[in-house]
Amino acid sequence: MDNPNKESCCQSLKDEFQRSKFSLYHEDPGVFCRSQWQKGERNLIWVLYRWVLAAFFAAGVIGSMMQDFNGGRWFIYLTDWGFTLCLFTCTYGAVIATIYYFNQSYFAPGHRALKIYWISHYTTSVLSMLITTVFWAALSSTMPEVAGELYNLWCHAFNSICMVFDCFMVAYPNRLMHFVYPFSVVLIFLVHSLIYYWTGGTDIDGNRFIYFALDWARPGLAIGFVCASLALICCFSLVAFGIYRLRVSMYNCCGKRQEEVPTLKATPKESSPTV
Repeated sequence: MDNPNKESCCQSLKDEFQRSKFSLYHEDPGVFCRSQWQKGERNLIWVLYRWVLAAFFAAGVIGSMMQDFNGGRWFIYLTDWGFTLCLFTCTYGAVIATIYYFNQSYFAPGHRALKIYWISHYTTSVLSMLITTVFWAALSSTMPEVAGELYNLWCHAFNSICMVFDCFMVAYPNRLMHFVYPFSVVLIFLVHSLIYYWTGGTDIDGNRFIYFALDWARPGLAIGFVCASLALICCFSLVAFGIYRLRVSMYNCCGKRQEEVPTLKATPKESSPTV
């Protein structure tokens, strides 16, 4: 006998490969403004959580720029692009959650602000996982002197930990076809790295590359890095979708468990036989 849960999972994955799944329209604007786990439409703890997360990344970005700005070279690294996106996404989400807390009818279905948030949160989550994986797998060995620094852990480890945790907390759905957004960001960065090389740009140590693995003086290595990065984006988009499905399954499981709590009914006492 076939497993209905397996069929449901496979069908859900199959349904994602449709043109309509590229859309950024959602009929319930509240899913972008509340947590999957909160009860009711308003929750102050959720709003405070969003602002704490935004403050966490604000402290990291500001501290990083003060320490390593290096005449604007701070902006050439994908790590700092991703770190900035974390700050933007979390601050934007905090603003949206705050507005919704005071006025649940403010956002209409398909509101532009919600579309921007959907794109930014999904893109930031996937990009964070890519940055963490690529750094620790391919780049950390080329810069062992900074691997254990606080900022390095902040932007190459805490970024993805926080964003993956947030993916378990938010209520919005993920769409596999939305992989085009993080894919586009990485593609833009890779083109930027090539233009930066052509124009004679250097890193903070005077090298003619942004990352050692993205040295266009050795095109074979650089092209291999490009292909691997784009392939990883597709993989992590699938991971993000899996996190979403797991979150919904956990929520449904918890909900059913609460509904199935048996209620004890009082049984009437048998009347004693009359003598």
